[in-house]
Order: sequence, then C-alpha cells, then structure tokens
Amino acid sequence: MNFKKTVVNWPLDSNVIRRNSLNNTFGNVRKNRDGSPRVHQGWDFTAKVGTACYAIADGRVVEKYVSKDYGNVLVISIGETGHFAAYAHLADFNVDLGDSVELGQCVAHSGESGNAKGMAVADQHLHFEIRTTSRPGKGLSGRISPLGVFGECPLRVAVARHDV
Repeated sequence: MNFKKTVVNWPLDSNVIRRNSLNNTFGNVRKNRDGSPRVHQGWDFTAKVGTACYAIADGRVVEKYVSKDYGNVLVISIGETGHFAAYAHLADFNVDLGDSVELGQCVAHSGESGNAKGMAVADQHLHFEIRTTSRPGKGLSGRISPLGVFGECPLRVAVARHDV
C-alpha cells in the first residue's frame, strides 16, 4: 500500500474491526443515549491484551502520553506525509519519544488502558487513528478515516499484515 508515496502496512498481524460492527469504524457511527449521533475518531481493531502493535510506516515517535479516555497513547509521524498514526489503550511502549521507527517495527502492545479498562475479552481492542495533527481535540477535526490510507476496511474479514 502507498500513502502519498509512503509505503504503509497494517498495525496488527491480523486486522479486523471489533465485533464486525460499523460502530467501531470512523465517523458519525455511534449514538448517544438520546439517539443523537456521536462520532468515533478511528478504527477499533480486535486485539487481546498483549497483542503486538507495529509501525505502519517509517517515521518518528512524536507523542507518548496517557489520557483519561485513550489511556496509553503512542503517536508516530507517517514518513513525509504530514500525517500521524495514533495507537490507543496500550499496555506498554517499546519506543521512546523522538525515536525513529521502521515500517513493521513492534512499537507497543495492546492493553486495556483508559476507557477500555476491564472490557470483556471479546471487546479488547487497539483504537487506531490517522491524524492530520499529532494531538487533535475532540470530534473528527484533525483526523481522517483510515480507509484513505489502507484502501479497505476490514469490517468482516481480517486482513493480515503483509511482507513489504
């Protein structure tokens, strides 16, 4: 796969949207209790705690922090594209702020930090975003659908990382 002339690959060995549900994809796909639309800023990939997470492209670690909702977060620049890959709910980090990373390098392991704490095994996941800024606010601003990078959404059938 190429994203603006940058070779990219999937973040997990096996990538499928959690529970095969559109609610776990990007955009206005969720509802509040009153029925009003609620956004989801990325894709939730099924990932048991401890699943290896890989750099989707060559880049640099530009953010590494803890947030209330996302828990442990890692943000990596995607080559020279001006975009960023964000990995959330992590258990641990294998890289430090400022490190250069290579496509396919194991950068972290999935976990249940933030609002993913205590989820049933079937709901454990990696929350993954493509961002246009390294640390956007709430809503969809500063984010794009991962579909624009990967060209397909693994909604019902898992897509494996491939050799590049």
